[in-house]
Amino acid sequence: MGTAIRLWILALLSQSALVISDPHYVVVFPAIIDHPNMEKFCILLRSLQETNHLLVTLEMKAQNHTLAEKDVEAPGTFECIRFQAPSFVSTSKTIYGEEAIVNVHVVIRKGSAVTFEARKKVLLRKAFLRHLIQPSKALYKQGEIAKFRIVRLDDEFKAIDKSIPLIWLKDPDKNRIAQWVDVKPLHGIVDLSFPLASEAALGTYTIEVEDKELSSKADGEFTVGEYELPRFEIFFKYPSLVTILDEEFQLNVCGKYPYGKPVRGNVYINLTRKASEAFGIVTQIDLPKIVKSYSERTDKTGCATFTINGTDINLLVKGYENLMALSAVLEEEGTGLKATKKDNIPIATSEVDVAFGELNPFYKQGFPYSGKIRVSVNDSPVRNYTVHLIVDVDDALTHIQYITDGDGTAYFSLDTTAWNDTMVSIKATNTFGSKTEEQVAQMSNSEDYKWLKPFYSESNSFLEIQHVEGELPCGKHQEVLVDYILDRKELDPEADHVDFYYLVVSRGKIVSSGQKQVPIGQDEKIKCIPENIQTKTVHQNNDDPPEYLLVKLLQPGLSSGLRDELP
Repeated sequence: MGTAIRLWILALLSQSALVISDPHYVVVFPAIIDHPNMEKFCILLRSLQETNHLLVTLEMKAQNHTLAEKDVEAPGTFECIRFQAPSFVSTSKTIYGEEAIVNVHVVIRKGSAVTFEARKKVLLRKAFLRHLIQPSKALYKQGEIAKFRIVRLDDEFKAIDKSIPLIWLKDPDKNRIAQWVDVKPLHGIVDLSFPLASEAALGTYTIEVEDKELSSKADGEFTVGEYELPRFEIFFKYPSLVTILDEEFQLNVCGKYPYGKPVRGNVYINLTRKASEAFGIVTQIDLPKIVKSYSERTDKTGCATFTINGTDINLLVKGYENLMALSAVLEEEGTGLKATKKDNIPIATSEVDVAFGELNPFYKQGFPYSGKIRVSVNDSPVRNYTVHLIVDVDDALTHIQYITDGDGTAYFSLDTTAWNDTMVSIKATNTFGSKTEEQVAQMSNSEDYKWLKPFYSESNSFLEIQHVEGELPCGKHQEVLVDYILDRKELDPEADHVDFYYLVVSRGKIVSSGQKQVPIGQDEKIKCIPENIQTKTVHQNNDDPPEYLLVKLLQPGLSSGLRDELP
């Protein structure tokens, strides 16, 4: 429950929202707009008695820019308006480029009278472009043709076909030896080449791209030199932290040639754990050194995957150092050429951190209360770990056990029917350490407490978006469930429906909107668990913030005393 309402609050804080009531005016505008991208803002005007005139203006240093001007007929409208972010005079410059603070000015008139007027500051900036530069190979010989490709992407990782003003090539002495002007990409991609002289200077050549208008600059490089026997490198991939709670973990050893081609061959690895000197001195116990050997063939990606059993390397045995030594040998198929690499893998034996994720401090009796518990060691998630949730309602304790998933997270949903509108405490705790054998490692206990307050609304009404767990698949329709309670006394006696208005916000931009009308009866309490809204997920980069759903609820014949209330 907490996550859903906090999504609403977070989304409102990340927008410039102008709101008054009776009649109802809502304008939702992005807090950041990027020139020259297409942007979107949304308006909701309800309960109008006559035609109103709406004017939305972007007030800038050089001149004002009208975003919308229209008459809105009674009873109102809900719509989203697209506009192109205008060019502007920069007032500051950051690592992301030029920007300026401007005002969004909203005026609503009824006849000659102004019924609503407000200003909010927003950030106007030049769109941040990304240029990816990739030569066809890392090493060229003198006299060859150097080929390279440039990919131009916007801040949403979509291809841009706008011309690149300037591209140049520099030799190892930083002299410009070639340049291309106003190059037009095809589907965001530019393919270029340069013939190297037979006596071209040996060393590193630099490809540079610059677009001053959009404050974007990038570079790439390749080397001109003599060919040698193909050399390759070894790369390790393993968990950032192995804990003594892990029954097993995966270790990848990969081989790559300098130009990126995978290496085919055999991989031999050794894992070594040594006893702690301090443990031996204190306990007088002489623990043997552990050495385990494994071998695998690389696959078509040049990688060999090893599944290491925790008992093989005595993860649970106390007295060993908090790291294990890894050594690997990759023998190239056909040539017998070998490469070696060593590393140390850290092992966590203490300080398990158990903490609640973001929780709503309020609950509504009768509605499920949802949240999550995160378990980590040194900020690395601990998977398949048992955590305990203890719920205290008027000194009556309920104990529930959960297992963390692959991300070190355990999700919970609690029945609040018997919570009686009283303060409730919840505690997440780890109880690992029940083994008493002298040789078994121990991890320290950790706890997190939260107090939950009963939700109160003067209108006796309530609205919540149910949290959707996990990662949503791209391009698929997602059902979003909305719980609500309405007090019939606050509605027009003739009202036969309620209207839900929703926005989907991703990376600070409005990507979708809609309206859903739900019929109602004459019951004293109008309650629905749940109502569904269909929305479609879009592609997101892993580093981007998630999509948020905002829901606005307005009832026909709404009295002036009823407000949307969120904790």
